[in-house]
Amino acid sequence: MMKKALLVIGDEKIARRRPHLSFQKFVAHARRLKNKRPFELRIISYEQLLSKKAPAIDASLIKVVFFFPYQYWNRNIETYQGGKIYGGKAFGGQFRAFFKEVKKIIEAHYAGKKIEYLIHPRACYLDRDKQASKDILAKGAVSTPRTFNISSFRGAERLLSRGLALYIKPRFGAMGKGITYLNREKAVSNFLFRRGEVISRLSDFNWKFSRIKDRQGFINQLLKRGFICEEAIKPATFKGRRFDFRVYVLFGKVIYFYAKSSEVQTCVTNWSQGGRIDKRKTILRKFPRQKIAVLKNLARKAARTLGLNFAGVDIIFSEDLKNAYVLEGNAFPGYEKSFDLMKSLAEKVCR
Repeated sequence: MMKKALLVIGDEKIARRRPHLSFQKFVAHARRLKNKRPFELRIISYEQLLSKKAPAIDASLIKVVFFFPYQYWNRNIETYQGGKIYGGKAFGGQFRAFFKEVKKIIEAHYAGKKIEYLIHPRACYLDRDKQASKDILAKGAVSTPRTFNISSFRGAERLLSRGLALYIKPRFGAMGKGITYLNREKAVSNFLFRRGEVISRLSDFNWKFSRIKDRQGFINQLLKRGFICEEAIKPATFKGRRFDFRVYVLFGKVIYFYAKSSEVQTCVTNWSQGGRIDKRKTILRKFPRQKIAVLKNLARKAARTLGLNFAGVDIIFSEDLKNAYVLEGNAFPGYEKSFDLMKSLAEKVCR
């Protein structure tokens, strides 16, 4: 029988005082399973890997599990020197280069071994490249909100004159940060805009939305940094709250899903920006069963199309529930406390 090893790469903490719950939970479950099943378990940080201090592994088959590289991201990518803003072009180039280097080091250090990635390094990069993900989904005939190729506020004005509402979103972002909503009457954003300069907030949480007075100057600033212009889907609502769904897909099977909601006038449902995870007895109790089937099928198709063995797929339904759209597929989905996601992942990977 081929000897197997599990190599887990991640950071213990997101920041100084914030534990990386997904990583810590997965490691705890993997250690428990190791006591029951014969496999090598190696756990290292990205700092150790980049310093070429990866451990020796005897097994001929190595399964590699990546967790989001928060320490590297915070120190080297999400920084704002030289006019950078959150989610701009520079973020993407640095993140791509990072995972290319990670792949190169792993495959050089373990040359001669068979390496299987839970999520391939190139798919890890797609986690933060929203445009590349949307292009792949479009080729796979997966429904997403329409994206418009515009380069200036004048192009946005033409779309607004047709009665559309728009989102201007960072190509390389997450957590509902750097979002701008635009219609004929107003523009609101959770960026700041002062003296003609776009300003990123320094925390991950509570990026509050406010009106932008100089719409033209602000939108032009975002578009020249590679931001995406996307149609704003008028969402389904429940008791005065807009909602969408997070669906977890593991090797082609839906293992859990939930509804996220926020006040109907807000622009995002991310819990990090004031949204909430609804109890299953509220929205899901009233949601039509046939639409749940649509939700699951679309999530599975999106994960398969993006090449993700493990994914958190965000899906929104139109106001009349006739249409469903994939907002994004996350290779590093957040930890959800009501369901032990990491236990399911560890048991599948360690099996």
